[in-house]
Amino acid sequence: MEEKRKYEIRVRLTKEEMERIEKVAKKLNMPKARLIRNLTLIGLEDAELYEKLGFFEIAKLIKKLKEKALKSNENLSNKELKTN
Repeated sequence: MEEKRKYEIRVRLTKEEMERIEKVAKKLNMPKARLIRNLTLIGLEDAELYEKLGFFEIAKLIKKLKEKALKSNENLSNKELKTN
């Protein structure tokens, strides 16, 4: 037997995002809330798999490298402005 759902999460969407959800829910003949729950669970399962595969650590490393590169680029640009 499925555990009774007792938690609620509020999410803010743009008009376009809501229209997309409504369109898909209508095509599937499914309530929007159920569609959103299903999509959330699918995304959660994917995220858990990515974590097990080590993708989170790779993503963190890429983020750090990107930030470092952007900071270096910003520092170079500032130096160029000072010399001109």
